[in-house]
Amino acid sequence: MSPPESLYLAYTAEQPPLAEYDIKRRVQRQFFGTEFTFAVIGDSHYIGAPELGFHELLSCKPIREGRVTTVPLTDTHRPVTDRRSTESAGRPITDRRSTEPAGRDRQEIHTGRYRFGSIGVTTTISREPLSAFPGPEPFDIAYRFDPQAYTTINCQSTTNYETYHTYPEYDLALYSEHEFTDLPAAPVGGEPTYETPNTKLK
Repeated sequence: MSPPESLYLAYTAEQPPLAEYDIKRRVQRQFFGTEFTFAVIGDSHYIGAPELGFHELLSCKPIREGRVTTVPLTDTHRPVTDRRSTESAGRPITDRRSTEPAGRDRQEIHTGRYRFGSIGVTTTISREPLSAFPGPEPFDIAYRFDPQAYTTINCQSTTNYETYHTYPEYDLALYSEHEFTDLPAAPVGGEPTYETPNTKLK
């Protein structure tokens, strides 16, 4: 099987059909004051909290509905695109950081802000050389697909989690960071714009 050339990031207010995904590792954790599901899937990862109406899916298979961010893996100069498809038992999190900033080797390629009711989520995706990946040991959740090919998820604090997806065939460690914050009921002047996700995706 040839490696994927892109990943697809989508957010939705309704849970995607998880029974259709190959779940490799699944953990329930308390995060941001509620229960979250963190899962490594055969396609990449799923993270969700039904109580917040928050569902995040990162997949190597195209997502056909909703607002989808395409993250290319094969071309470092190709920009990330944001498109709208035309087809219709937890334990507390400790506050810690598993990785150190990668400095000039980290290339930020996407920042998105999403609103889920009164919750704001800022997602940042960056490219790093494979050598920047610290290995699976520091992470709360890790799964090895092949030698040097990992998906890992880590709760850095009660408001922030990070992921790594490594692709040795591209000498690539794709890093993402996700920061949660409470938003005021009405937008405040100077506040960044947060997108409202679609209800469904598939």
